[in-house]
Amino acid sequence: MTELGSTYNHNSQASTASIESRQIAKEFTNGIAEYNWKVDYFKFCQLLELEPGQYADDQYRYFQQLAESLTRFNAESLAKMIDAGVKK
Repeated sequence: MTELGSTYNHNSQASTASIESRQIAKEFTNGIAEYNWKVDYFKFCQLLELEPGQYADDQYRYFQQLAESLTRFNAESLAKMIDAGVKK
């Protein structure tokens, strides 16, 4: 993940996130958002092979919090975090 992207951020500065990380961030956030839009509690339990109960309730709540939290960041910001996390 070393090739830098050619897009620009909100300050009109060139992106410092790698192309790969931007793609991962976009796909992940879009996938979670789409799944959150379509799923209900029982479908969530079925996908994760959870029996409805307190543990499943907690997991579903965490998933909804994840989906909501991801909307607070743009793909560029998430990509920069991904790059920072994988640098050695």
